[in-house]
Amino acid sequence: MAKICKPMNYRSTARTHCQTAKALLSSGTDDDVLLAALKLRMTLESITYDRSKGYAEELGPETMKTWQPKKLMERMLEVDPQADADATLSFGEEPSLGETPETMQLLGTDHVLNLRTLKKHYDALGSYLHTPTLAQIEQGKTHDYARLGQRCSKIIDALDTALNSKVWNSTLAVRGEIDCAECGSVIRRRLPKDRAEHVVECWSCTASYTMTEIENEKVRFEPRYVNIPCPRAECSNVTQLWEKEVAQGNSWPCNGCGFQLTFALGITVTKTDDT
Repeated sequence: MAKICKPMNYRSTARTHCQTAKALLSSGTDDDVLLAALKLRMTLESITYDRSKGYAEELGPETMKTWQPKKLMERMLEVDPQADADATLSFGEEPSLGETPETMQLLGTDHVLNLRTLKKHYDALGSYLHTPTLAQIEQGKTHDYARLGQRCSKIIDALDTALNSKVWNSTLAVRGEIDCAECGSVIRRRLPKDRAEHVVECWSCTASYTMTEIENEKVRFEPRYVNIPCPRAECSNVTQLWEKEVAQGNSWPCNGCGFQLTFALGITVTKTDDT
């Protein structure tokens, strides 16, 4: 009989870890400060994993589920350039279809733990969770628990802002979906907030596309091909390759003359005023 795993409430877990860290930090002892750092690192993980649930169908291969929070947030930002941006949500009744409501009621602001904060603190906390090496001890690089306590306090401020949000995990965006023309995998992405064109890649084969809005929140995916003419003077064939295939050492047979063509470094003479 298959075991059914109960979904984890990451947000609740994050709150619990954060509260425990505050209590430990208040004692001021080195051991408690160290344990607080561990709890805060787990809070950073939990709150990022909670955010990722809103992108579950778009993040790609199953291996994504094992990633550390920084890599996970970077992948979310590839799917949605606004994934780590705060968002304020309001609602109101339209006077008529498509018209701006005269009054709006505020629901709240979703304060998101962003990539910058994760990069600044996650690895720094981790460095304290290992015993100093002999080389570090010889160089006098032992753990500075007072400095760690100060860092923990800054992290708690950022976490409190995110965890106290009245709304969370808002992921409103113009979305698009297409089967990859190269490998057939489903590509799901979102446009930036300004709806500017966005370059996206297939997670499975790295084929690239330009994603643009066309009308009524519909999107189009244009394959990013490069036209490569055969270098042989007697052949006029042009080969269409994906951008990812334009790389030194990559080769392909010319459909016009049958010769094998290869991308390689080249040298040319630069003309100057003296030549």
